[in-house]
Amino acid sequence: MAIYPRGKTWAYRFTIKGKKYRGSCHTQDEAKAQELHDTLVAKAWRGELLEEKPRRTLKEALDRFLDEHQHKRTWKADQRFADWWREKLRVTYLDEVTADLVKTVREKHCAGAKPATVNRKLAFLRAVVNAAWREWAWIESAPKLKLLPGEVQRRRFLQPHEIHRLVQALPAPYNDCALMAVSTGLRQANIFGLRWDQVNLVGGVAVFQEQVMKNGLPFSCPLNATAASVIRAQTGKHSEYVFVRRDGQRINGLPSKLWKAALAKAGLSDVRWHDLRHTWASLMRQAGVGLDDLQELGGWESRIMVQRYAHVNVDHLKPLAGVLDNVLAQGNGARIGHLVAAS
Repeated sequence: MAIYPRGKTWAYRFTIKGKKYRGSCHTQDEAKAQELHDTLVAKAWRGELLEEKPRRTLKEALDRFLDEHQHKRTWKADQRFADWWREKLRVTYLDEVTADLVKTVREKHCAGAKPATVNRKLAFLRAVVNAAWREWAWIESAPKLKLLPGEVQRRRFLQPHEIHRLVQALPAPYNDCALMAVSTGLRQANIFGLRWDQVNLVGGVAVFQEQVMKNGLPFSCPLNATAASVIRAQTGKHSEYVFVRRDGQRINGLPSKLWKAALAKAGLSDVRWHDLRHTWASLMRQAGVGLDDLQELGGWESRIMVQRYAHVNVDHLKPLAGVLDNVLAQGNGARIGHLVAAS
């Protein structure tokens, strides 16, 4: 029986694949009751036999992404981005997030912000919707969210004499940490949180598990003589961490006042701690280290991140550039220098 009277109203009852469905139609109108019954039967068939996917919410996607990426060093920033998008998009379901909606939100709430700042937010949301599409199969397709053009890559790096001035201006243990940074290229978080069980001075290497790396990949950092010397100087200061404050506590961050004071004392400006990593890479490149080796030494996952240092050393290209000299001189029986002089 499809529908039947129960008291003053109609009720429905049907079975699909052995599963029984029954309930009140909440109406005294037989036609409306039959319409409700037919709708419920159709939904039940789609759910039971066609495995209809539930409609996922934006909150579910954001929460799952954060839960699956707790290992990221930028997890706290991702959490802030998730809160921001949840508030600004103001939609319930994930499939309501469209490229046009994101563009509207960006133009309304990010006016005047630097492209780099906006792109961090966009990159996070793009990672979430792509995961929901490719990995979780929650949506049929992901909106194409393009990053803003015009983001300027920071290229600030220090000369050796500037490095020495900065190290001398910084108090302990930040002076040793800075020297460690320009000696190894390690990021601030990896240096401040370096543990003795990660260091092998005999083997000349520091090993980092994927949980503490920004890109989520394990990394082994070779220790040169300078880095090894810096680490040995910390022996006995703490049982777990290599670098600790003067009060014996772990370094939780870089005090902004301390950094500004050190820069002023060293006569430097427009320098951020992360520029020490850029300095290391630039000096390595100037010394002739190839881009492939530099990428491996610096623990970059993408070649794009290393390409910014390509211009620092072009000695290997000079012989190739010289090929044009003879090409231009052909047919005149003269060297290129003579051609220029004659013109």
